[in-house]
Amino acid sequence: MNRATPSSIPDILSLIDEARNDKRPLWFTGSGTTPIPDDHRVVSTLGLAGIVDYRPDDLTVVVKCGTTLEELDDVLRERQHTAVLPETSPERTVGGVIASGASGYRRHRYGPTRDRVIGVTIVTGYGEVVHAGGQLVKNVTGYDIPRLVTGSNGALGFIAEIALKLWPDSSAPRTLSVEDPALLATVLYQPTAVLETERGGSVYLSDADVPTEQGPAVEGYSWPMPLDQSVVIAVNVPARLVPEVVARVRDLGASRFVAQHGVGVVDAGWSTVDETQIVALRTWAESIGGSLVVRRRGPLSASFSRWRAIPSTAAIQLRLKKLFDPDRICNPGVLPGGL
Repeated sequence: MNRATPSSIPDILSLIDEARNDKRPLWFTGSGTTPIPDDHRVVSTLGLAGIVDYRPDDLTVVVKCGTTLEELDDVLRERQHTAVLPETSPERTVGGVIASGASGYRRHRYGPTRDRVIGVTIVTGYGEVVHAGGQLVKNVTGYDIPRLVTGSNGALGFIAEIALKLWPDSSAPRTLSVEDPALLATVLYQPTAVLETERGGSVYLSDADVPTEQGPAVEGYSWPMPLDQSVVIAVNVPARLVPEVVARVRDLGASRFVAQHGVGVVDAGWSTVDETQIVALRTWAESIGGSLVVRRRGPLSASFSRWRAIPSTAAIQLRLKKLFDPDRICNPGVLPGGL
């Protein structure tokens, strides 16, 4: 497999110019969690790592795309700050997280990742460097390109640098075991997270006074381990329907699952599963305005798409793709509808 590891923005520009001339698509990858098509030239972000600018007093940081979450956390932890990115995959890169739009379990309290991306530097598919947003929250004006590229899966260009809004790290974190996480998600004030797994429910709080009458509490955040089954899906539904999704994945014999109450996301994994059952679950999710995304396909047939429903915004996405990547060289086909 032809792989390039650029170490500067000029290197990326050269790769994109070469790809446009050769009409050969590029596939941007960080830690390699997303499958890579065979006919694409792979461009790794790992050569672009490190902190560009950290302003603790302003609660902002600018980081290169190939920096791992662990590397970023090590720097921020010294000043008791956090970027509130996914908690259980320290090997993932910041660029990969932003490109995929992934949020961690603390989304219940702090909102999705896209709310903390205040600036980006991208190299577009037509070979231009675009700086958008700013390092200070008050400086963010004009078109909201940082939000646009968050979750774009690299389809609009190479995300080279990211400016993030930070939060003070939680004080006195506690994990509370509970019997009815769905109920507590509605009655507790701003819990950090309310999760349910095949082993039971947990509420995550950062206040010193934990309501221990609800159940036993332990110090720190005890996050579920990442799902490692051969088939992993994410079901996204209105938050009130999370208990129904939990019941359905239990009935389908999921080996593991993590349900985010108050958010509306349920991740589930199987070692083996009947594909027709996943089809039925997807059909139901779409019927109530949700979706089912395949994170890891395992033995599912090649024809089973990562997404099935084409979003109502497909026409807008197509226009943006043509604007940012007219020659379709940046991760083509990665978005719903094959964009």
